[in-house]
Amino acid sequence: MPIGDPYKVLGIQPQATASEIRKAYRTLVKKYHPDKNKSEDAAARFLAIQEAYEQIVNGKSSNLESIAQQQRKTQSTYSEDLEAYRIKREATREKLRQKRQQEEAYRIAYLRELKSGKNRLWHRSVAYFGILLTLVLWIDYFLPAKQKPLNVSAFGIQTYGSVNGHAVQLFESTDGRYFWTADYFTQQLTKVKALASIETPWLHQAKALGFHEGLYYRTVPIHFSFYWAQIWLSLLFLLPYISWRWASADIIFVAGSYISRYLILGLIIFFLIGENRYIHLFSFGYL
Repeated sequence: MPIGDPYKVLGIQPQATASEIRKAYRTLVKKYHPDKNKSEDAAARFLAIQEAYEQIVNGKSSNLESIAQQQRKTQSTYSEDLEAYRIKREATREKLRQKRQQEEAYRIAYLRELKSGKNRLWHRSVAYFGILLTLVLWIDYFLPAKQKPLNVSAFGIQTYGSVNGHAVQLFESTDGRYFWTADYFTQQLTKVKALASIETPWLHQAKALGFHEGLYYRTVPIHFSFYWAQIWLSLLFLLPYISWRWASADIIFVAGSYISRYLILGLIIFFLIGENRYIHLFSFGYL
């Protein structure tokens, strides 16, 4: 028979625990049992209490089973996702390991070729020539400078900014060389007496201009000249020897080999071609 809300029949709240439900049930059963309670409605109340208890217990068991099933389903999904993640992680690690093995094999093969293959002669030639140029630049830098007479062929009227903040202008000498000097001197150079370039004795690296001004002899520094950077430049020329002498399978030395054979070699060629330095180099500064 319909009894309404089973929780009201037992006099408990819907969120009551299992022990509270059993306690309320036992109390009411003792109170309304027909053998003990002789009132007219005791039997009906007793049956209602029995049915209410069964509904609540069956409902609680159903809910617990549903919760357990949901937990098992969630755990199963989690386990499947975890296993898929582990498989994907292992596959990624294997790809990374294979990639590293390929890179290591490439570096070792490249190192072997650098030590005994076709690139060996090329790299060694650049390395030894870089050492030669480094020695020449250092010797040339510290030897006493010499003076070479100059005559101005033409000069520019446009003023530019030098790296140290000076305003400079360009002029050309009759021997085909170009010089950047301070703008307030450039246009006066056609009028000075005994104009000369002060340069290194071997590679003829011009570092200043000298001329007489009345009773005084003045020197004017030349801007944008290789002379002021040739010590630092000489260190770059040593890179091919360093990357060949201490070559290893490390990626830095592999990159250094490429830089040496292409970039540094190009810089050496550019340096020697400029202002006919290759002629000065092999003639020991006499030409």
